[in-house]
Amino acid sequence: MNAPHSHNTATVAGLRMIEQLRQVHEPLRADIEVLENALQLLSDETADLTRIPEMIDNLTIADFVWQLRVNCDFYCNTLTLHHSIEDQRMFPVMTRNFPELAPAVERLQAEHKLVGEIVSEAKRASLALSTESSTVNRAHAAISELADHMQSHLDFEEATLFPYFRRMDRDWHYG
Repeated sequence: MNAPHSHNTATVAGLRMIEQLRQVHEPLRADIEVLENALQLLSDETADLTRIPEMIDNLTIADFVWQLRVNCDFYCNTLTLHHSIEDQRMFPVMTRNFPELAPAVERLQAEHKLVGEIVSEAKRASLALSTESSTVNRAHAAISELADHMQSHLDFEEATLFPYFRRMDRDWHYG
């Protein structure tokens, strides 16, 4: 399954896998930043709330707090699904093809468990979100903690897996 071990060249399948993972990771990075910034803005009683429409573009169905509740919940569900796919499908393929990845995959899976616990609190906090400052502060703290963990997790995952993706001649989706 593996192409020659040159780290300077990349296979077509490897480049495609890198791009696919980036397409998932980039919105995760962007959305967690928007959620964190929006909750920060909402928690600041002196904030200029006219900035809200530019932060959450084209969300006009309901008020800002409702939109944050729904979007935080959706983000958490998407992240949980993403990690489940990695744990159940991608990581087994990668460790079967590259046994030396086992320690890094164990770390990534442990991080997924930790992030899962943080996601659970973020979901609870975001679904309880109202205009009361205690609910805003709780949601903001949970999303900020999630943002802190996600950035380093995604950076480590990409730095670890992308060099191996570059060497693969077949997409991990196909074993």
